[in-house]
Amino acid sequence: MKLMRQCGGWLGQFLVACILFFIIVVHGQTLVTRLLQARTLSCMALSSYWKSILNFFGNNDYYLYVWGCILCIQVPFWSVGGMFMFMDYFNWPKWTRKYKIQPGINEPIDLNKLIETVKVVLINQWAIANPLLLVSYLLKKMTNTMPGIYELPTLERFLIEMTVLFIVDEIALYYVHRIMHHPKLYARVHKKHHEWHAPIAISVVYTTKIENLMITAGTALGPFLMNPHLVTLYVWYTLVHLRGLKNHCGYHFPWLPTPEDHDYHHMMSNACFGRTLALDWLHGTDKGYHAYRARKKALHEQNSAELVNNKSE
Repeated sequence: MKLMRQCGGWLGQFLVACILFFIIVVHGQTLVTRLLQARTLSCMALSSYWKSILNFFGNNDYYLYVWGCILCIQVPFWSVGGMFMFMDYFNWPKWTRKYKIQPGINEPIDLNKLIETVKVVLINQWAIANPLLLVSYLLKKMTNTMPGIYELPTLERFLIEMTVLFIVDEIALYYVHRIMHHPKLYARVHKKHHEWHAPIAISVVYTTKIENLMITAGTALGPFLMNPHLVTLYVWYTLVHLRGLKNHCGYHFPWLPTPEDHDYHHMMSNACFGRTLALDWLHGTDKGYHAYRARKKALHEQNSAELVNNKSE
């Protein structure tokens, strides 16, 4: 019976592959033409939208570079971070509770601790991160290395730049993070961030000033090396901060990549140093996390089995 099911599955996959192949052979040229037309139309629409942004800023590279990047950081950060603060403080909506990674902790969140976190985050953003954007702008003007502004990058250039930025950021963050966990640095540099054993979204920037400077430098290393187009920079800073909020939110929503590895890092402090687990796998700093996941899964299965047995009795 099992063999028949497997054969049936293989047959179904084979039929789907044949149908797709037939569509590509018969309608391939039409599909390619339609895709190219869609790409041309989307490029025209994006170019028009970008020109309206340029006009809004008066084609002023200072406002476009400095305040454009600040807006791409602040707006998504406080919009999404504010939503999670609301959820954590009011424990609402109720259906989100089942997705908490550490249920029962910070439910509800302590208001004084939340206010202190907001203060630290604002200081780090407006006294360190945002002024560094101004410094970066001035250096680029002095060295005549301002990125492209007036013409949108091609899709190929955008994808290449984003790929390099993510790779450089992953490498920089992993090793900077491990350095901060060195006994001689941890207490003075990184311990503050770990006051949140069960992190909340905005605690991603709840750090000492030294740590914030180190993390910001790591995030800016890719743009420094690549000097990407300004649009790429906007998207990059937006995605980096949204990813940081997701990694610290304390919720595992099934439609998003799990932040459970970083939650485990806040619980144990000796594993899962990267934004992804790529370099943790390479250095073996993910083994404790995978053992934890295995224990958690086994406990869940045991509880489910006991629940079924109790219902059947």
